[in-house]
Amino acid sequence: MTTEQITENAKAILLLCGRFGAGDDNSPQPLNIKEYDDLAAWLLSKKWWPADLLSEENQGALSDAFAPVEPARMKDLLARGASMAIAIEKWFNKGLWVLCRSDKDYPQRLKQHLKRLAPPILYGAGDRALLSNGGLAVVGSRNINGEAEEFARAVGRSAARSGMQLISGSARGVDETAMHGAFEEGGAVVGVMADSLLRAAVSGKYREGIRSGQLTLISPYNPEARFNVGNAMGRNKCIYALAEYAVVVSSDYETGGTWAGAEEELRRECGRPVFVRTGSGVPRGNIELLRKGAKPFPADALAAGLTDALNAAIASRTEALAVPSKEESVAADEPPPIEVTPALYPEPFVEAGASRMAVSEAPAVLPSSVYEAVKPLILYALDKPRTLDELVKTLKVRKTQLQDWVKLLMKEGVVEEQTVRKAKKFSIRKPDEELKLK
Repeated sequence: MTTEQITENAKAILLLCGRFGAGDDNSPQPLNIKEYDDLAAWLLSKKWWPADLLSEENQGALSDAFAPVEPARMKDLLARGASMAIAIEKWFNKGLWVLCRSDKDYPQRLKQHLKRLAPPILYGAGDRALLSNGGLAVVGSRNINGEAEEFARAVGRSAARSGMQLISGSARGVDETAMHGAFEEGGAVVGVMADSLLRAAVSGKYREGIRSGQLTLISPYNPEARFNVGNAMGRNKCIYALAEYAVVVSSDYETGGTWAGAEEELRRECGRPVFVRTGSGVPRGNIELLRKGAKPFPADALAAGLTDALNAAIASRTEALAVPSKEESVAADEPPPIEVTPALYPEPFVEAGASRMAVSEAPAVLPSSVYEAVKPLILYALDKPRTLDELVKTLKVRKTQLQDWVKLLMKEGVVEEQTVRKAKKFSIRKPDEELKLK
């Protein structure tokens, strides 16, 4: 790709928003998403395209045009043509491409889902057509235990077998493990990177996937950018936007990019359906996301057709929420019951000659007891202090059985008993601390 191979509009947006390395150090700060969006709205009001800013005559008139960005800053950014040409040649020689929001190949999913917050620029390597195929987003922590690792790998394999594309963040931990699983079954993968795209595009572990059309890597950040927390959290918007469904494998509570991204998506109007891994040993963040509206990942989804299982869970959840009348819901003041069942991971199957991204297999880990499996469900129901009878009604279990489970939770120090208006109620102990979900 050279400057002749990108549109004039793309050149203008790249000059305004892009970064071009060491030769760019003395230039003003490129526009951020909000600044560019304000500028785009202004251009629309003038019936100008971004390319119109490349005209010296139009640049000369900027000071009289009440542009939302200081004219001198825009002129300095637009004067970086030489630095841009050098950077583009370097990226092209490494197999990268550049898409800007005005280009016809720019993924509509980003525009539709993120609207004014869609990244002005996308850098990538691989088949751009994959960006329009939707699929399943898989997100989670970098540091995970064996069960979370096996679950992520099983989700990746199941997505591939179901013909569903996998979208993840290409980070260590959940992201790469899920990608490995999809590759093992010959599935298509989109990796949304927060840093080091240029290095990843030529690395041995990704090169074959890109060459074969099985993998596309993208980033809304400079291809040579180093890791920073802000970028890691910001790219989650793109992961959700490119997908049709999302699965959170492991999330910390109220901290980290996985939590922030999932919580934001749950708040978004017409957001993607967010599923969460449940069962024993899940982090507290998973449980808290259920309270915020996420759905338990269906227990049979990995053994059955993944798409059908997810759609059925969405329909079932919607129906369950619609059953009580408004008056009944207000009177009961209880969350709808939610079924949490340990996931059953299918046996791994890897054909001879599978991708080099394949990783060692580990046996599935199931809860050691029914109590361990239902513990997250009980904690989910304790969104506020409740009596034993209220818990029985919510969880639909025998009172004597629930009493035994609550006693175990109290013994572990997770739940405590308190008296509220002469009624004995149970609540989560020290909710601001990490729960002991062993």
